[in-house]
Amino acid sequence: MLVLASGAYAQTVSSTTGAIDGKVTDTSDAVLPGVTVTLASDAMMGTRNTVTSETGTFRFISITPGLYTVTFELAGFATVKRTDIQVGAGFTATLNISMQVAGLEEALTVTSASPVVDTQATKITTSFDSKMLSSIPNGSNDPWAMLAETPAVKMQRIDVGGSSSGTQIGFTAYGTGGQRVYFEGINGTEGTSTNGNYVDMFAYDEVAVNTAGNNAEMGPPGVMMVFVAKSGGNTYHGSAAINYTDGDWQSFNIDADQIARGVQGGGGLNPEDTNRLTLFRDSYAQLGGYIRKDRLWWFGAIRESENQLRQTNFPVKPLETTLQVYQLKGTYQLTPNNKFIGYYQFNSKFQPDRLDRFQLSATNAIHLTDDSQFRQYQGNFVSKIEFNSVISDAMFFEIRAGQFGYYRSFRKQTSDPSSEDTSTRIVSGAAQNRWDRPRRNQVLGSLSYFKEGFGGTHNLKFGWEIFRQTDTGGCCSAGAYNDVVHILRNGAPLEVFLLGNPAVSTAGLWNTGLYLTDTWRASNKVTLNLGLRFDRFDNFLSEQQHEADRFFPETVVFPEQKHVRLWNKAAPRFGVSYNLTGDGRTVVKASWGLFWGNPGTASSNPNGTWQKRYVWTDLNGNRVWDPGEEGRLISSSGGVATTSLDPNQKDDQTYDMSVWMERELVPNLGVRGGFVHRIERQKTGTINTNQLFDAFNVPTRVRDPGPDGVAGNADDGGLISAMNLATAYVGLPTVSLVTNVPGRSTFDTFEMAMNKRMSQHWSASVSYSFTSAHAYRTVSGTYPLNPNSCINANADCQDDTTDYSFKLNGVFELPAGLKLSPVYRFQAGNNFGRTFVASLNYANPTLLAEPLNAQRTKNISLVDLRFDRGFSIPGGRLSPFLDIYNLTNSNPEQDITVSSGSSYLRPINIVPPRLMRIGAKFDW
Repeated sequence: MLVLASGAYAQTVSSTTGAIDGKVTDTSDAVLPGVTVTLASDAMMGTRNTVTSETGTFRFISITPGLYTVTFELAGFATVKRTDIQVGAGFTATLNISMQVAGLEEALTVTSASPVVDTQATKITTSFDSKMLSSIPNGSNDPWAMLAETPAVKMQRIDVGGSSSGTQIGFTAYGTGGQRVYFEGINGTEGTSTNGNYVDMFAYDEVAVNTAGNNAEMGPPGVMMVFVAKSGGNTYHGSAAINYTDGDWQSFNIDADQIARGVQGGGGLNPEDTNRLTLFRDSYAQLGGYIRKDRLWWFGAIRESENQLRQTNFPVKPLETTLQVYQLKGTYQLTPNNKFIGYYQFNSKFQPDRLDRFQLSATNAIHLTDDSQFRQYQGNFVSKIEFNSVISDAMFFEIRAGQFGYYRSFRKQTSDPSSEDTSTRIVSGAAQNRWDRPRRNQVLGSLSYFKEGFGGTHNLKFGWEIFRQTDTGGCCSAGAYNDVVHILRNGAPLEVFLLGNPAVSTAGLWNTGLYLTDTWRASNKVTLNLGLRFDRFDNFLSEQQHEADRFFPETVVFPEQKHVRLWNKAAPRFGVSYNLTGDGRTVVKASWGLFWGNPGTASSNPNGTWQKRYVWTDLNGNRVWDPGEEGRLISSSGGVATTSLDPNQKDDQTYDMSVWMERELVPNLGVRGGFVHRIERQKTGTINTNQLFDAFNVPTRVRDPGPDGVAGNADDGGLISAMNLATAYVGLPTVSLVTNVPGRSTFDTFEMAMNKRMSQHWSASVSYSFTSAHAYRTVSGTYPLNPNSCINANADCQDDTTDYSFKLNGVFELPAGLKLSPVYRFQAGNNFGRTFVASLNYANPTLLAEPLNAQRTKNISLVDLRFDRGFSIPGGRLSPFLDIYNLTNSNPEQDITVSSGSSYLRPINIVPPRLMRIGAKFDW
């Protein structure tokens, strides 16, 4: 007889490996010491052996993700072999084995369903293995396509068959943002919380996405993503695939209403053409094997991808993106218990037309010419060398050193005057010039130890992370926007930004993290997950200077600064799991954790952006700034005198709390339901000390011009109470202070999910989530800096918004070897309120004409399908497939113009229409 207990995310595993443990007894439930336990798998070099302890327990640690076979042997007892044990990254599979006295049956091979309820872990994880990633329609074949299938994750942009390939997509999980990304255990996060790596998802054995309840191994708040690369093996093996589609295989879905609201054609195309994918081509090849069996393995992969997409806010020509990815991994087993691993990944991206501008984002700016964009080239890399050692059955050590970095350049395409209209969203003229070269050198490691006694069993882990990050770049380098940005309102001059010379600056951050975790199994029913983390953040600045220019006539030298900002932060984490019925089928879990934000490098550097912002008078009416047309100074930035850090500033805080119940309904099928509560406080913001909140104390009233943005006609709204700035503060220079802004935001999520593992020819994953937020979500997206940002908000200046989503994906094995893989994605549209630009005595702020939750864009509902059929051919297996994306040809808008004016409610980004894509995969 065999009972497989639920897997657990125990502390004797690293983030890129797993473990197997358990207890061996006889049929009377007496423990059996001295049992020889042998572990074997194609994913490991050779075999590993151990012997059960006096209490009948055993454990294997530092196991590469994959399928394993465990054999149990003891003289006088029938041999037991357990096959197809799935081990994932950070996962511990627990096997409790009962051995029979030897008789006629000398050996027993047992195959049974693995439990779907985790009786110990309290963090919420969605894992994607290579088989699943290759089975479902994957759109862009990137991390964001995978996140779109993750429960409770809301994407800010929807991919249809590769339409978003090569574009970072913002997202939230349980209402909040942030993420940390590990590639083979190396921190590859761009900045503080984004992922700029355009990787080949099929080059990974597994990707684990932890969305809530992270333990002390995770530093900042948000989603933790762990990528485990494929390895070589004792046989040569490989894979190659190609995907292809073009505009002839796509429908049309822009309707008459959307055209009436402003969708335009261009470049010889009709309006209906402006959201179509005209080309998608994606191919990859992989090869792995050995130099010496069970001693030295290698794996390599290459990917190339190209897409061309029409967008409604760029009707001139297709937006092109080209990606290339190269990946190498080597594994050398020095001894059966000591291993070296080397890894290198490089990925590049080229976009000849990128759309984001000075004030308007890529999804808000409307480009009607082919030169108002800029060219982007970016090359990212991740490298590591790792050593790990199984010191004993109870102790494991690992250490890795590596680097993450990239080079990125933006280049403008014209020298015409640069302008942006805040009402119509139309932009023209020169875009930005800049370059960045961040580097993050790092050393990470841990020591894990298993101990019996002291009230149960303890899986202890002590670990460290040391990061030295430097950001060197030329922000707004020579000629960006021609040094002048013209801001218009419905075609009329409004403001002008005068930019300084390029500031080549270097800012850095030392981050040292230490953590201690203990998975304490107090009984067969109760497991405590205890953790404490300590982080030290130490900002520094290299010596640098800003050269004199026409708008800032003095050269400014910035001396080297150490300890610009120094924080020492402790963060406790706690979780408890209670096996309600004792059989591992019904479990109640709870977790609580404090997370400190990563301060990054940007806010500590006074030599960043140099600019002056004025009211623009345009005295000669030529719509181009001329010297002397500066009106009132609105703000300025750049230099020690204008930018400083609050010496009393505290780090951002996030509290993460959750309660869950999980239940195994039948073998291979489990459900869960629960609540996640998050609090954000002590958020970092920049205030102007010459324009503090209380200085806006002169009441006034402004007219809401109505949706058309023109005052004095029938659609005008009423008068809205606002606040002018006290006269004594009008026109004072900007003195920026980086500090904590008051208040807190809360996010509450209810989630239900079901997971069916592959059995009886089908598998499926289904989830529903509903999030309610009470948060600072002003027009500017930041904490309100003056009372006018609180217009049409709640009494506490916050807004109440809701989001909800439903997701389904599955694989169904049909007769004749056919497979059908459906994906359904539903997410609520975005809350919004109409805005308008007002004229007050200090600036021309954008105000809410109605509450932020007054309206909602259309809900997004998409169905994708894959049909595939595998054939055995000489030398391998060929699997052609057919994908259909957006089966129902739905056309919800992802972004619209919400500002009053001639472009009000104009669709900016419409979900692309139904698309057919073909491809084939060859494995050998």
